[in-house]
Amino acid sequence: MPPRFSSSSNAERAARALLQIGRGGAQGVSLGDLAQALEETKSGIHRSLTALAKFGFVEKRGRGRYRLGPAIFALAQLDGAVRDRLRQWRPLLVEMASRHGCTVYLVERAGFDAVVLDMHVGSAPLQALTSGIGDRLPLGLGPGAAALLLPLDAATRELVLAGNAPAFAARGYTQAHVRGFVAETLARGYALDRAQFVPECGGIALPVHERNGEAAVAISVSAPVSFLTDARVADITAELREAIAQVLGGRLPSSLRKIK
Repeated sequence: MPPRFSSSSNAERAARALLQIGRGGAQGVSLGDLAQALEETKSGIHRSLTALAKFGFVEKRGRGRYRLGPAIFALAQLDGAVRDRLRQWRPLLVEMASRHGCTVYLVERAGFDAVVLDMHVGSAPLQALTSGIGDRLPLGLGPGAAALLLPLDAATRELVLAGNAPAFAARGYTQAHVRGFVAETLARGYALDRAQFVPECGGIALPVHERNGEAAVAISVSAPVSFLTDARVADITAELREAIAQVLGGRLPSSLRKIK
């Protein structure tokens, strides 16, 4: 269960319901399943769903099942910071996936989670922690989600890791396991995973340091562990650092200029 913030309980319940309904896909989620997953009463969840349905954020499907409504899609189509990020970083994702055969992700911090904004799949098949665009991981779990913790101060990082303990456990990972990986990431300055979360699968991730010092997004490259030799890790890390710096400076590396 996601960590509880100091906020309106009604608003928080509605937000958690939306996230859970989103995982249900087109078939939707029943009221009973929602109440059980969120550890809330049916009456409380029903009040939240009624309010969300009023504005088109959820809709009832069949007998007692709910799915995301059209207002969610309409909001997603509006221009804004997320679209700007996609336009800015997509060429880098496409080029890295094509050049190295890896799957490359753009992840953004969203509260105590990392959300996959975009991804491009390379030629190397692998099983990853995330199922794709729109999926969420608790911050700290995996390369991209750990890289987003790098610019945070120690107190904020501790708050996130402690708050995400139930989410780690729900995915089968101990607090000690994740904290160990985060400690390695802090010492290294970037995230390097060699099958620490998924057998035979690993990855490299770097945060994007913006002018305010924060890292709203990170670039994560996933690959089979056999691909992640010391030499390749050094090359890809250096390549990502250079490309990120040039993109932030309003320029594209020559290898990326042909990508639209």
